[in-house]
Amino acid sequence: MSVFIKICGICSRSDLEQICALGPDAIGFVFWPESPRYVRPEQVARWIDSIPDSVKKVGVFVEPTADFVEETARMCQLDIIQVHLISNDWKMDRPLFQGLEAWLSPHMEKGVSPDILAAVQPEPAVLLADSFDADCIGGTGRLGNWERAIAMKQALGKPMMLAGGLNADNVGGAIAAVQPWGVDVSSGVETVPGIKDLRKVEKFISAIRG
Repeated sequence: MSVFIKICGICSRSDLEQICALGPDAIGFVFWPESPRYVRPEQVARWIDSIPDSVKKVGVFVEPTADFVEETARMCQLDIIQVHLISNDWKMDRPLFQGLEAWLSPHMEKGVSPDILAAVQPEPAVLLADSFDADCIGGTGRLGNWERAIAMKQALGKPMMLAGGLNADNVGGAIAAVQPWGVDVSSGVETVPGIKDLRKVEKFISAIRG
C-alpha cells in the first residue's frame, strides 16, 4: 500500500513550486495567525496556479469560524480542510463544504473516545495523530506518541495521518511501527520555521517511496 505524503507549512511561491515538482500527494497551508508558518489566504490565492491537479490543497485551521473556513476554502480552491481545536457545535453543513474532505486533529492527550468523531459533521474522512504541545499546534518538531496513534487508529477505524517530529531518518521506522494511511511533515524538512529545505523534502519523499 502506498503512503499518502503531505508537506505542510508552505510559506512561499518558490517553495511551493519546487515542492510540487517533487510529487507529494498534498501540500498544506497554515491559516492560523499564531503559527510561525502562517500565510494569509490572499497570498495562497495568488499561488494556486502553480499547483498541479495531482497535488491536493489542504488548509490548516485552528478554532476557526465556519465563515472564515468558507471564505478561505473558496478563495484558495481548497480540496481538504484540516481542523484543530474546534467547538462541539462546529458543523460542515454549508453548501460550499459539499465535496470538501475534512480532516480532524483530535487532542491526543484526551484519549481516543469515539465521541471525538462527532466534532465534525459529517464525520472526518481522516484523523491526524500529531504530537501535543500546550503552546503550539503542529510543527513542533517533537516526536508524536506512536502507541497512542496506533490506539486511535484501532479504536476509531478511520484512515490516520501520522505527524509529529517526522523526518527522512525516522519516517521509515514510523511507517513500519504505526502503519498509517499517510504521513505529514513540516519542521522535519525545514532550515528554519517557514523555509523549506528542498534536499530534506526530496530525501523525505524518497525514504517513503524509494
